Amino acid sequence: MPGVVVNTAVRSGPQTDGETVSGQAFMVGTTVRGKSSEPTLIRNLTEYSKYYGGYVSGNLYAHAQTYFEEGGSRLHIQRAVADDAVAGSLAVANSAGSTVATFTAADVGAWAANLDIQVVAGDVSGVRIKVFLDDVLVLYTQDITTIDSLISTFNVGVPHLLTVAKETGASTLPAAGAQTALASGADGTLVTDGSATDNYIEALPKMGKDLGPGAVMIPGIATAAAYWHALIDHAKTHDRIALCAFTSAATDSGAKTALNGASPAIYTDADAHYSAFYYPWVKIPDPAAAGLTITVSPEAYVAGARSKAANQAHGPWRVGAGVISQAAYVTALAQPSTVLMDKSTSDALDSARINALRVINGRVRIYGARSASNDENNWRFITHRDTVNHVVYECEKRMERHVFKTVDGRGSLFKEIELDLVGILEPIRQNGGVYEAYDSGGTQVDKGYSVIVNNSNNPTGTLATGQVTADVAVRVSAVGDKISINITKSNMTAGVL
Repeated sequence: MPGVVVNTAVRSGPQTDGETVSGQAFMVGTTVRGKSSEPTLIRNLTEYSKYYGGYVSGNLYAHAQTYFEEGGSRLHIQRAVADDAVAGSLAVANSAGSTVATFTAADVGAWAANLDIQVVAGDVSGVRIKVFLDDVLVLYTQDITTIDSLISTFNVGVPHLLTVAKETGASTLPAAGAQTALASGADGTLVTDGSATDNYIEALPKMGKDLGPGAVMIPGIATAAAYWHALIDHAKTHDRIALCAFTSAATDSGAKTALNGASPAIYTDADAHYSAFYYPWVKIPDPAAAGLTITVSPEAYVAGARSKAANQAHGPWRVGAGVISQAAYVTALAQPSTVLMDKSTSDALDSARINALRVINGRVRIYGARSASNDENNWRFITHRDTVNHVVYECEKRMERHVFKTVDGRGSLFKEIELDLVGILEPIRQNGGVYEAYDSGGTQVDKGYSVIVNNSNNPTGTLATGQVTADVAVRVSAVGDKISINITKSNMTAGVL
């Protein structure tokens, strides 16, 4: 099949020879309103409010706010809705009482009852349409003189709120009337059983691979094995990492038990290196009441710190933990009162492949960089998978320009591909994403990556079938999550060296 195929593998031992898309996040959850058919990329809380509405306890608003306040810059929101949810609508009639058009809420939900339409007489001719959301005027049209103009005005003007369909055969404008709300919208009942028909899990595939790599989460909901495995499966298929958490009431020992006891166990999942787990929940300012706080799961905070770190390093090889993750918006940890989030607890969680959140110098920090994988040699740190995902994405994007080019005997195509691949990897090296090798004399042995695309891995028989192969190897840099200092006390007469 034509196209670009990128395969990844692991290698044991050395091998000689402003904003990054990889820092983005993907969230699934409920919202007041908004599209449910596909995600929307938002860059701040104002955009969130425009497309998805305000804060309701348990919805994504607080998580989106936490993400942006903690340094996030690109957030894809995917609204989860019930199968039986209904979109509200309002039919408008002409002066003879015949329906000429129907206004329909842009997506399903009871929120449509807060959307009002009023038809008023035009200043010169025809009619004008007023649209109110939560009793606030959000659109007031100019004079509309034909029914077709009415349709085009709305389907361009406020498609995130309303669409309008003309009644078959209608040729006249609606009559002026009172402000009237859309009716019959309903939220329905969400399926939340962790099965394939779970409405949160059903929403995951809507965030397609073409949107790029990043961190994916179902904050506040994905606290059990079925959701964890669904997130891991999505992350693997879409070259992302899954951010996972536990229930708000979980103790540290309960978190370890949940991860060990997951069925099937997360540790035994060959794809566990696509996931990272965090404990405990955190407190943030209450979006609805000044001076109060609410408790939320930690994924949005983690995603915000990850985004900030990735943007500073120009890639996801810098983990969003330690000083760079020091909370700006999160006010405190929210572990059960029986749990003390000290060094001992943090170390025990780390050994269980759970990343602790701790208070250091009076501020909350993320204090772990582990993936859930038991393959310590290759996937100990979540940045290993994150960096490989970044390389895969860049290779797929860059190589598209070479698809269907002529394979010539002089190796011109080989050289073009090689130069492009080096152009991807060299900036990663310069920014510390791969680990360069030096001999004892300080001479560079390799750059931490290699690219081979020549006759040695492209025999004529394979080229004849249309396949060109490039072998890329990267030695991803580790994370210094432990610093050991040896202090020796000397007496007055002893040396200090």
